[in-house]
Amino acid sequence: MIITLDGPCGSGKSTLAQMLAQKLGFFYINSGYLYRSLAYLLVHELGYDSLKLQNIAIEDITYLLHPDHFVYTYQQGIAQVFFKGLDITQYLKTAEVSSHASIISAYPYVRASIVPLQQHFATLYDLVTDGRDCGTEIYPQAGYKFYITATAHVRAQRLLQDLERKGAQASFQDVLDATLARDQRDMQRASCPLRKADDAIEIDTSAKTIDQVLEEMAHIISLQVV
Repeated sequence: MIITLDGPCGSGKSTLAQMLAQKLGFFYINSGYLYRSLAYLLVHELGYDSLKLQNIAIEDITYLLHPDHFVYTYQQGIAQVFFKGLDITQYLKTAEVSSHASIISAYPYVRASIVPLQQHFATLYDLVTDGRDCGTEIYPQAGYKFYITATAHVRAQRLLQDLERKGAQASFQDVLDATLARDQRDMQRASCPLRKADDAIEIDTSAKTIDQVLEEMAHIISLQVV
């Protein structure tokens, strides 16, 4: 079985997807980690900067994502990414990596390298995954599709709180502006833009707790969360 959760940044989809996977005992794919990992490695392993990220060499992608180097795992409820045996997961959650990942994910040739990795997992496991085009492009055959959303102000507030927990400082307006810019970039990109699948169930998390939304999804797929 495949369950997808798509939606904009700050909607809560990644947290919900991971919690749902744990409840069901399914494999969890954090698709954002895959793009963030590639962005991080291009910059920190191969010396790319923001300008060079606009023209990525195919051979560099092939090198970084080679299975001898790159490993995504999900064990005991924890998603991790390893490169040459080193755990790089902790470096994937910065604003810089997020921005770079948003840039490179718009390129068809980048997606063409990562999507087969995502689809391969579906041949091995029952899985839950989240992203922006999981239900529309990557797993159109998914048994259950959810579109998780919230107002821009609520999402910006959540993202600001997350930054503050990590010790970073930012103004609400700056985070809101960045959120709106990210929405525009994700929804208007030429290749596989963020959109709700025709058969997806939309859930607005603006005024709901994570547990409430999890229970709602579990009810929809006829499973009891305990």
